[in-house]
Amino acid sequence: MRFYTEEELQEVLQIGKRQAKALMRTSGFPSIRIGRSYRVEEGAFLDWMKQTKHVRLDYSKL
Repeated sequence: MRFYTEEELQEVLQIGKRQAKALMRTSGFPSIRIGRSYRVEEGAFLDWMKQTKHVRLDYSKL
């Protein structure tokens, strides 16, 4: 089982640091919180990518 960090998500999606942080905290995104950091399991992320065509990032939780 492989998990992506916020930094790895930045690279995969080619987005900025703030966008990656907001995405990890957005409702409906399959991330999990471990202490103060967030991770997303690779399979759950790929499933989410297949099902999601548009996402509104939640910057309020930064």
